[in-house]
Amino acid sequence: MTITGLKFAAAVLLAVSTGISYAGAGHQHAAETGVHNMAAMDSSGGGHMDHMNEVLQWLKHELGAKYEQPVPPATKQQMVSGQKIFTKFCVTCHGASGKGDGVAAAGFKQKPADFTDAEHSKFYSDQGRLYLIKKGSKGTPMPAWEDILKEDEILSVHAFIRSLRSPVKTINKGHTGHTH
Repeated sequence: MTITGLKFAAAVLLAVSTGISYAGAGHQHAAETGVHNMAAMDSSGGGHMDHMNEVLQWLKHELGAKYEQPVPPATKQQMVSGQKIFTKFCVTCHGASGKGDGVAAAGFKQKPADFTDAEHSKFYSDQGRLYLIKKGSKGTPMPAWEDILKEDEILSVHAFIRSLRSPVKTINKGHTGHTH
């Protein structure tokens, strides 16, 4: 096994053995309920959204003005490369379709990020997501990939992950002009 493979295996083992994850247990995703309900966990004081907001503040502090800078559109080559990298390193936790249902996720107390959930996947800016891929996410099994993947590989896997987002659906229940 290569050093890269050992680092990856150690990161997955650590994640499974600690039983922690990116999303709170009370966090409901649109695919599960038909409605994106991030407030479900927070009504008890704390939880998933508190963690996401803490990460958001950390990302904005770390990146400064770069947090809002756009990431260029992906090339066809990046998408192909990103899919290969995602399949090799990310499927174990995030699942083949990016829903957070990989085989390692079964050992987590909480579900990994669902990249297909449009609102959830856009909570952080693209620069913020890139930084999370590079540095990992404290308090979750999401490892830092900056010592395993090259910069162009990180950009490619981010491009592929971004392509997994479902479009945000507009729901008309007597009111218009916003999405759920």
